[in-house]
Amino acid sequence: MKHRRFVSACLLALSLPLHAGDAHTVTSPAVPDAVFQVDARLTPLPALRFPIRDQTEAERRLFVETADGAVTRMLVLQFETVQPGSDFRFVFPPKPPRTLGPHVYRFGSYAYDDATAAAREPALEAARTRAALQANDLSPPRYWHVVRLARVADREGRHEAIVFYLENADARYPHGLTDVDEDGDGRLAPEETGRLWQALTQSLDVRPAAGP
Repeated sequence: MKHRRFVSACLLALSLPLHAGDAHTVTSPAVPDAVFQVDARLTPLPALRFPIRDQTEAERRLFVETADGAVTRMLVLQFETVQPGSDFRFVFPPKPPRTLGPHVYRFGSYAYDDATAAAREPALEAARTRAALQANDLSPPRYWHVVRLARVADREGRHEAIVFYLENADARYPHGLTDVDEDGDGRLAPEETGRLWQALTQSLDVRPAAGP
């Protein structure tokens, strides 16, 4: 459930594109108060747009760094909008809080078995992202180290903005995840969480959008 609650810019409808001045500058009509500027060293991939069950429409933007065809790290911007007619709403406080740019987000970090999650939910984010990476001739890892930020982007709870920063962690888990929590994710040492957070802040700048 943790990945669904946080899942790592938002659409008003599935067909609406993001507005971007260039491939590394991302804005969204559902998060009109923020501009996301991604490090140019990360390569943008085509946007993913898909429904999440009968609740929301998602736009997922992927930015990757690779070595010999393998993804070494990835930044994901995901924005969700409640589907018309759905009574689903995003309701969660920004706790534990972490500030990025002009907003306060709910923060988390964990080690994640991405391949297992994709096999379990083939219509959801992990499976769609793995398929997108493979369609671009890239090899995704099985395990990621992740920091994740999420915030409710409007008072009515109809929009959510999520940021994920992920690093390939396959070499760390030759025998699978250890020290897992109630969601089956691996716990990270505070030092690793801090290192990932610093890497995120060096990979993404979020600033207030200019006024009308």
